[in-house]
Amino acid sequence: MGGEPFYDYIEGADLAAAFRAAVEQADHEHGLDSVFADKDTYVVIDDGPLSYADAEALAKRLIRNNDPRIDDRWGPLGAIAVRGGPRELWHVPLPAAPAGYPDDESAVLAAVRDHLADGETITRSCLHQVKRVNGRVYATRGATATATVAGAATVTGWYLVGQRDT
Repeated sequence: MGGEPFYDYIEGADLAAAFRAAVEQADHEHGLDSVFADKDTYVVIDDGPLSYADAEALAKRLIRNNDPRIDDRWGPLGAIAVRGGPRELWHVPLPAAPAGYPDDESAVLAAVRDHLADGETITRSCLHQVKRVNGRVYATRGATATATVAGAATVTGWYLVGQRDT
């Protein structure tokens, strides 16, 4: 109703905590131009969780159909639970291995293994502050891995959908 439709994915299984973090980050980065500037409530749309692609499709359908739960620029955001959505693991310490690691993939997996949920796989990664000798990867002091992971069977985030004031 007079607003601009939007949708966005936020990471975090706990909706209240993820929403608060998204509002704080958006307000810090964009101030009054934030999509959350006039939003302080949400309504859960589906019993879900849905896959990332299905949640995005549902968000677009809600907008296209002017769903009354999300069609008020002053009203709540819709929240769709997402399973297996992408999440970031930032600067996870790389364990020292006396013989090093045979490749980057092995080193990243060693770092993030304990942080992966059931069914999750690494989709993108990089290593920081490592040493490479004869094709092997060695952890130096402060060596870390950063990885994007996806595919968990549990809730990993929320697709938010609604109208923003223009």
